Amino acid sequence: MTTVPHTTPYYWQGEWVDEEEAGRRLGTLGGILPALTGSLDVHHVLAACGRLAALLANPDSPEYRRLFADLTDPATTALPTADAKLSLASLAEAFAPELLAAQLTAELGGTAPHHPVPAPFADGAAELWQPIGTLVHIAPKNVAAGGVLSVVEGLLAGNVNIVKTSGTESLFTQHALAALADADPSGELRSRLVVLRFSSRNTEWLRELCRPADAVAVWGTEEAVEGVARFLPSGCRLVEWGPKISLAYLDRTGARRDGETLRKLARDILRNGQRTCTSPQVVYVDTADRDVLFAEARAVADALSAEASHFPVLPRETAEQAEITNVVTVAHLEEHLGLTRTFSAPDGTWHVLADTRPGLAASPLFGTVWVKPLPREEIVRVLHPMRRYLQTVGLHAEGSSTVPLAGEFFRAGALRVVPLGAMLESYAGEPHDGQLALQRYSRRVSIATGEDRGEWLQAEAEAA
Repeated sequence: MTTVPHTTPYYWQGEWVDEEEAGRRLGTLGGILPALTGSLDVHHVLAACGRLAALLANPDSPEYRRLFADLTDPATTALPTADAKLSLASLAEAFAPELLAAQLTAELGGTAPHHPVPAPFADGAAELWQPIGTLVHIAPKNVAAGGVLSVVEGLLAGNVNIVKTSGTESLFTQHALAALADADPSGELRSRLVVLRFSSRNTEWLRELCRPADAVAVWGTEEAVEGVARFLPSGCRLVEWGPKISLAYLDRTGARRDGETLRKLARDILRNGQRTCTSPQVVYVDTADRDVLFAEARAVADALSAEASHFPVLPRETAEQAEITNVVTVAHLEEHLGLTRTFSAPDGTWHVLADTRPGLAASPLFGTVWVKPLPREEIVRVLHPMRRYLQTVGLHAEGSSTVPLAGEFFRAGALRVVPLGAMLESYAGEPHDGQLALQRYSRRVSIATGEDRGEWLQAEAEAA
C-alpha cells in the first residue's frame, strides 16, 4: 500500500488528492452514481474483504503496519499498542466473508439480494433489494473501525459511499478503505469510495457533502446528529447510530460467590475505556437495601482491582479527566449525607460510585461506573423515561429468571440483553440499535408487468 503524506488526506475513487483538489471536486459528488455502469457485484465485496482480512491477520504486511501506525499515532488516535492490535484483529474477524455472507442472509435474505424473488402475497409480482444510492457516512470519532465497518455495509448493499472523518483523526479510515479497494481487482469498490477528512465546523463542505445524498448515516452525539440533519436535502433518509447507554444488572437470584461473575463485569467495564455504546456505565443491583448495595459495590471494586492490570490505561483529554475528577469529588462529598460510597484505585485508573438513588446516570467513562439499587419490580418505572437511550443490558440471573427479566428490560426500552462478559460482543446479522443496517442502507422495490414472468424469474435465480 502506498504511503500517503499527511498533507493529502483525501481519498477519491482510488486517487489521493490535496485539499484544493478535493474542494474543486466536491460539487461533482452527485455525478458519481450516474457515471457508473451496472450494479456492484456483492461477491466482489466479499472477496475483497477476505483478501484484506488475510493481510490484517499478518503483522508483517504493509497494510497492517500502515494501519497500526495510524491507530497508535500519538498526535491523533493514540491507541495503546495492545488496543491497536485488538482493533486490527477485530477488523480482520469482521471482514471474514462467511460472517458478511451470514449478515447478508440474515438482513437481506441471501447473498444475491439484488435479484428478484416472487412476492409472497402477489401473483405475478416480484420483489428485490436495491441500493439506496449515494450513502454518506459521518464516521464516529471514538471507535476507529466504526466508519470502515459502516462503509463495508454500505458496499454490501451496493451503494456509492462518501465518508467524512473528523479533522483531528489519523488517516486510518482512508488507508483501510484504500486497502479494501486495492484488494478488489475489478475496480468496482474503488469507483464507489470517497473519503474526506475535515472539521464539522466547515459547514460549506458539509453542505456540499450532503447535497447529493440519498441517505446519511451519522455516528455520534445528539448534537452531532442535529448538526448534520440541517444540511440534509428533502427526502434524504437520516440513519442515526447513537448515542446510547448500556448497563449491567445483578439480579437477587444469581449467586456471585465465585467472583468470576464480577470479573467478567469488570472486563466489560475496562475494555476500550467504556467508549463503545455497549459498555456498562451503570451497574444495577436487585435490592432496596443500602448495605447490600454498598457490599456489591465493594465487590465490583475488588473485581476491577483484580482485572485492571490486564488492560492498558487509555490517554484522557484534559476535559475528560476534569469530568471524572468532578463526578468523583461530588460523589465523595455526598458520602457525608449517606447517599453514596466511593471506591477508587490508588492511581485513579478506575472508580466505583455507589449511589442510593436509582435514576439512570451517564458515567464519565474510563473505568468509572455507577452502582445503584433497582429492585426488579421497579425496572420499567425507573428506566422507561430513558428508553430512547437504552441499548445493552448485561444480565446476571438464575436461568429461570433470565427471560422474565429480559422482558422487563425490553418493556423499558432496552435493545439487547446478553450475559456479563459478552456486552461488547456481537454476531453476524445482529440488529444494531434495534435496526438492521443493511436494510437501512437499501430500498425494497417491486416489479409487476402483468405478464407471465416465470421464465425470467428462473433465469434471474440461475444467474444469482
